[in-house]
Amino acid sequence: MSRSPIDRLEPTGAFTAGPSARGSVAVVDAPDGGYVDSADLEQREAGSGIDVRLRVLSQSEVPDLARHAPECIILWHRISLTAEFFALNSSCRAVVCASVGHEHVDTEAARASGVAVYHVPDYGVDEVADHTLALALTCVRRVRELDAHVRGGGWEWRRAEGIRRLRGSTWGVVGCGRIGQAVARRAGSFGMRVAFYDPYVHPGTEKAHGWSRLWSLHDLLAASAVVSVHVPLTPETAHLLDRAALETLAAGAVLVNTSRGAVVDEEALRGVLDEGRPGAVALDVAEHEPGVAAWLREHPRVLLTPHSAFYSVESMAELRCRSARAAAQVLRGEPVTAAVRVV
Repeated sequence: MSRSPIDRLEPTGAFTAGPSARGSVAVVDAPDGGYVDSADLEQREAGSGIDVRLRVLSQSEVPDLARHAPECIILWHRISLTAEFFALNSSCRAVVCASVGHEHVDTEAARASGVAVYHVPDYGVDEVADHTLALALTCVRRVRELDAHVRGGGWEWRRAEGIRRLRGSTWGVVGCGRIGQAVARRAGSFGMRVAFYDPYVHPGTEKAHGWSRLWSLHDLLAASAVVSVHVPLTPETAHLLDRAALETLAAGAVLVNTSRGAVVDEEALRGVLDEGRPGAVALDVAEHEPGVAAWLREHPRVLLTPHSAFYSVESMAELRCRSARAAAQVLRGEPVTAAVRVV
């Protein structure tokens, strides 16, 4: 998205609401984010009496934001709010993460300083689930390679030799929350058996849906033709798929990650790919994004998309509207129903 020059000219000093405003909101994005090019939609959703402005900031400008903060911040994920921000902050009382994840906010520091943090965990469930299936099917059916073959002048069906039928094979879901369950339902429509690993999901989920529940991650990886990952990034899930886990993948399996890049140990992944397992990897996220390791870009069995699984015209509008509605609810002292409180 392009921004008009005025968007970069928002003052970096005090955030002063108009005389009739009952509260102030900053929509904070990074120069390389491009999620918002105008705060008009957020202003309409917040309604009269609340002053909403777009602030496009580098990370180095965050301390100044803290010193002159609005009452509420809508935060896009390329900017982090660290303990330093909360130590300097004197006026911001709520942060709404315009995202499912909230690891870019120091929630412990926010809690200690009395700042409420919200996120929007369910806005893009369909989009991420659809994207997961698209990545997996592209790998399983070798769409990219066959397309390149035809574009190169070929027309030989034998280039597809070795592709296996999906029906009757197992799709393994790591993390059976909203997105994991949406993916599982879609996989089931292809006639696949669904198994999942999630020690925190409610007992009986497997019975309600007719899925198999495995209590060992390694057992799930070994049993699945396709594995998709749908967990938040926490200290517990960082490098959840480490070398030991990746080595249990079935030879030829497809691994899809549309959650967070650091859930997969990329150096370990490089080693197991060089050894021939898994058969293909599809990543919508990278461990050090927006930077992507050169070997990932160049590997013939790696399919990459730029953290775009969340996106559709509808999901982006929903996320922006719900974030603005949540900010307005905070400022008006209403119950916050548009987002979920983290702390």
